[in-house]
Amino acid sequence: MQNILKKSFFILEKYKHRLPLMFLLFLTVSLIDVIGIGMIGPFVALLAHQGKIVDDYSIFLYLIGDADNETVIAFVGILLVTIFCAKGFIAFFVQKKILSLGYEIRTSIVNKLVNSYQEMRYEDIANKDISSMIVNANTHVGLFVDSLFVPALRMSIECIVVIGIFILMAYTNIILVLFISLLLGIVLLVYFKLIKVRLYRYGRVMSEKESDVIEEIKHIMGAFREIRLLGVEEFFRNEIKRDVIEFGKAGVITRSLHLVSRYLVEATLVIFIVIIVMYMLANSETVESIYSLLGVFAVGALRLVPSFSAIGLGIANIRTADFALNSLYNELTVINKKSEKKSPEKINDSKFSRLQLRNISYSYKSDKNRTILKKINLHLSQGDFIAISGKSGSGKSTLMDIMTGMLLPTEGELLINNKIVSHNSKKTMKWWQNKCAYIPQDVFLINSTIKSNIALGIRVADIDENRLELAINGANLTETLIQNNMTIDSHVGVGGSKLSGGQRQRVALARALYAGREIIFMDEATSALDKETEEEVMNHLESLKGQITIVFITHSSAAIKNCDQVIQIVDGQLYT
Repeated sequence: MQNILKKSFFILEKYKHRLPLMFLLFLTVSLIDVIGIGMIGPFVALLAHQGKIVDDYSIFLYLIGDADNETVIAFVGILLVTIFCAKGFIAFFVQKKILSLGYEIRTSIVNKLVNSYQEMRYEDIANKDISSMIVNANTHVGLFVDSLFVPALRMSIECIVVIGIFILMAYTNIILVLFISLLLGIVLLVYFKLIKVRLYRYGRVMSEKESDVIEEIKHIMGAFREIRLLGVEEFFRNEIKRDVIEFGKAGVITRSLHLVSRYLVEATLVIFIVIIVMYMLANSETVESIYSLLGVFAVGALRLVPSFSAIGLGIANIRTADFALNSLYNELTVINKKSEKKSPEKINDSKFSRLQLRNISYSYKSDKNRTILKKINLHLSQGDFIAISGKSGSGKSTLMDIMTGMLLPTEGELLINNKIVSHNSKKTMKWWQNKCAYIPQDVFLINSTIKSNIALGIRVADIDENRLELAINGANLTETLIQNNMTIDSHVGVGGSKLSGGQRQRVALARALYAGREIIFMDEATSALDKETEEEVMNHLESLKGQITIVFITHSSAAIKNCDQVIQIVDGQLYT
């Protein structure tokens, strides 16, 4: 439990300083709850009182004067109702505060994780399990908040209530309180000892199977054509079905184990009340004393059932969420270490004029013995139109990733405007990447309008219409839109399904121009186009020469003829 607390406080960060105020609110609710329960016993005893109440209990004479028994009972009843109504109102407010804080914490953690993922190096993100990242940012954060943080706060309220009720009972009969405490302690200790390991194990199974389902769905959506034409839909359906069944089995077991504590507490408390009644009857106790004791113990026991149930359920939920807690803790530990190394830097805003690769070599971390690029030296200037050609796997895309700063070379240096650019300098790297645009063969388009795809990442209300028009004209997109009866407010469909390959490339080009990028990297951008469309795109790109710098990876001889310089990569070496 100490380890869970340590990790939880680490994840909560600044929010842990708000916990004392929450506990003060919990204490207020719990005290009102205990006072209300404490008044039920005397109220029941008053109903069976034989003499005149104000004569035997002078406090009522002081509070309401010389009143008859009915008036006193009505007064106490109204006071009791007022206390419970006030408790209900305050409890609702506190529970709402707990939920609000929980969702605020969830938003903060998700934002931190997503921000960290976006700042990762390209090679690291390429080697990371995307499904696990999704589960971490969504499911595990949800489990931490809903199954650990919120239940822990509610447990705090219930623990204070339980302590208050036990003190109240002890004031009535301390021997019985010690007996019920021992009885409940033994029952719950055995229960949690038996289920502790199982809850952690099945919590891990649920997280892993959810990650597997996400991965399979990604396969189905990403390779829709291949799967359909190969006729292997059933295989993927069965894989998902198997994972969902395993998830369901683990879920049924964990949820069932969560419920057991309530039934154990109910049974234990009923046995306890029956034993009390039988014991008092056997000892010929007066009816008034039996009513008074039962008023406290029976009502207290009824209130203890939901309290112990909430505590038991909370502990079970925490144990189930322990795997998610460990996963989040490990991820955020790495993130915090990286954040400590950061320092704010002012970004340079000078224009791009020259790119130089000096003795660049590269080997992937997964295969350091294989050198993809060997001692590459290259320079290009603003306005150049350069083609990179070579066989598949020769390192063309790797070279482009190094030029854009996505990959860090194993050896050598990337220089922009005669200044070294590396991941050690966030300032220069950010400045350089703000100059670059990347257009792949499969252009990324969101399921929105052409306008929103061109001004990607900008709210519609904030889009600069003049700048947008210049970008559309610069990409030669206007004529294409007219020919297809489309406007900039037309939706492109999922993945740009309503646009042709050439239209998608023009939208991507317009996006780069709208963003004011000075150098465009195109990776096999025209390889999926027919010859006529490819020629149109290349002719338009040629018209941009001198205005922007273009680096173009291609196998096409038709595309190469438009370039100022053609670079060949053979066996990891560069030839011009």
